[in-house]
Amino acid sequence: MRAYAELMRHGSARRLMLASTTGKLRFAIFPLATVLLGHGSSGSFLDAGIVAGAWSVGGTVTAPLRGRLVDRHGQRWPMGVMAVLTALAVAGLVTATATTQLVLSGTLAGASAPPIVASTRSLWARAVPHDLLRGAYALEAVLTEVTKICGPLVAAAAAVRSPRLGVIVAGALLVAGSCLVMSHPPALSTLAAPAPDTGSRGVLSSPALRLLLLTNVCAGICLGALTVGLPARAAESGSAAGAGWMFACLGLGSALAGARFGTRHRTAPPATGYLTTLTWLALLLALLAAISAPPLMALLLTLAGAAFAPMTVCLFELLDAHAPRGTAVASMMWMVAGEELGIAAGTMATGALAQQAGTWPTLVLAAAACGLGATITALRITELACDERSP
Repeated sequence: MRAYAELMRHGSARRLMLASTTGKLRFAIFPLATVLLGHGSSGSFLDAGIVAGAWSVGGTVTAPLRGRLVDRHGQRWPMGVMAVLTALAVAGLVTATATTQLVLSGTLAGASAPPIVASTRSLWARAVPHDLLRGAYALEAVLTEVTKICGPLVAAAAAVRSPRLGVIVAGALLVAGSCLVMSHPPALSTLAAPAPDTGSRGVLSSPALRLLLLTNVCAGICLGALTVGLPARAAESGSAAGAGWMFACLGLGSALAGARFGTRHRTAPPATGYLTTLTWLALLLALLAAISAPPLMALLLTLAGAAFAPMTVCLFELLDAHAPRGTAVASMMWMVAGEELGIAAGTMATGALAQQAGTWPTLVLAAAACGLGATITALRITELACDERSP
């Protein structure tokens, strides 16, 4: 843990960690909260999947634009406007009385969400020395997974009182997290040096970036399938809110693996790590589809979760190597767009599967999506092996 101790000696790193935690917790609460809100409104997992998918669709459509705005104008005013719009959308969600209203408000909430994760990734490069950047990325990934442990538990606990309460908590955290990121010194300094306008084609001019976008769609389908599939499996045992402990197991495995990953000296390139984590996740989720005993499920979910944080670190390093200069936020937001597109497809497809065929096909779908991502990466791994931005 010496690497993390050295990292935390920098005041800018401590401030950035505090700024990102609140926003990440909101993103950890919102997916399960929307599923439980949709299910609580109609009693149908099909409707729950549609509501959660609407949020992902909204985020997918506008993600590159939101990232480009931050690259060009800095974090301050674009994120402020987006935070206000998202707060209004959350208000629409908690006051909706019909599925159509939930879908419309969910779409707006996703379309206007401030790019907190993408922004913090770009800020780390200015907050700490280059030799500490890998540890910072690992800390960011671990921080994400810790919030993923807490987020579903908060959403599930809130749903016991009211399905709307989880969405309210998520909205309040989003506003607070956005304010903290906007007030971070490196964020304010970007106003003096706006990024050049590369346009959407410039961001995707790298073949490696297009490959990463495709694999992020596959990862998103997996996450969407789990977002609906795990609550559906929990509902078979009594209550959909019981999925909180399942998501917590995934987050725990990821946090432990990420903490270890950031302190190891690695000789393998990030492309190899990216392929390995996709393969590991596909195998573990395939086993999970055949298991119903809670103790074994908890073990497999924890082991499967060990893939997520290392996958995120490898993705960050691959973006550093291949993203066009001046597109730090926009490039990450393209990855977010691909993931959100996959989540939308995964949640909607899984909602239909859970309603018509039971829960085990939902986990098969999650495993198959990761397997497809691993296959695509393996076939074209040479495109990820070189650093396109090396002099």
